[in-house]
Amino acid sequence: MPMKFMITNDDGYEAPGLAALFQALSQIGDVVVVAPLQCHSSRGHAVETKNRIRVETRRHDVMGNITVVHSSPADCVRVGLAHVLEEPPDVVVAGINPGANLGVDLFYSGTAAAAREAAIMGTPAFALSRYFTDDRPVDWSALSAHVARVMKTMLADDYRLPQGHFWNVNFPAVQNDAYPDEIHLTHHGVLSHEISFRTVEEHSDGAQTLLFSGEYSSRGKSGECDVSHVFDEKITATPVGLLCSAFEKFAPATQVSLDDVNCVN
Repeated sequence: MPMKFMITNDDGYEAPGLAALFQALSQIGDVVVVAPLQCHSSRGHAVETKNRIRVETRRHDVMGNITVVHSSPADCVRVGLAHVLEEPPDVVVAGINPGANLGVDLFYSGTAAAAREAAIMGTPAFALSRYFTDDRPVDWSALSAHVARVMKTMLADDYRLPQGHFWNVNFPAVQNDAYPDEIHLTHHGVLSHEISFRTVEEHSDGAQTLLFSGEYSSRGKSGECDVSHVFDEKITATPVGLLCSAFEKFAPATQVSLDDVNCVN
């Protein structure tokens, strides 16, 4: 039986990275597309629980009939797994994102959120991204071919993760599409981006309109993390879990008494 994939992204169903991913995975198995109507980049793991979600079928030149969801990447996965597909796929893959998702991007990224949602729902998942620079644009055809090689490798039993985990894979920006022939398995960085804003408009009521102006390339690199490797033109794969609590680093006890604490107004 061929492997069955469900794919999505955070850039909208018309993004070239989604079609490139479809072409890469079609070499390995059967591919179903459940993707957002429009871009949700850097909007994290938002899901809709109060308002209606429109779901429709559209025809795409490369991918054929696809399901388009008028909501977030995480909602695409929820709708795909719980409503569109009669049986769960073998793997959910999100991408290919034009721009790396490294380090603390895992908290912002819609691409990573889609893979995380699949992991929450018990399906193996990957998030795929490619670092982007103005002088090294993406040749989607060349990247698609390399993504097929990487996915064939990472789908082996040796790299199967426990339930509730997903692989976050990032490709570097390289000259002449000369991607490396190895994957570096590493942890994600924990240092912040450079956070800065510039004022683009002053309003008569004293309000301001701001635009984020931090430089992605100036972000911190903590040792041998994914940020360091991708900026050194290496492919990285990071196993990501769902556990956010830090008891092993912080908590001296599992119960704290408030009996002797009084607050005076």
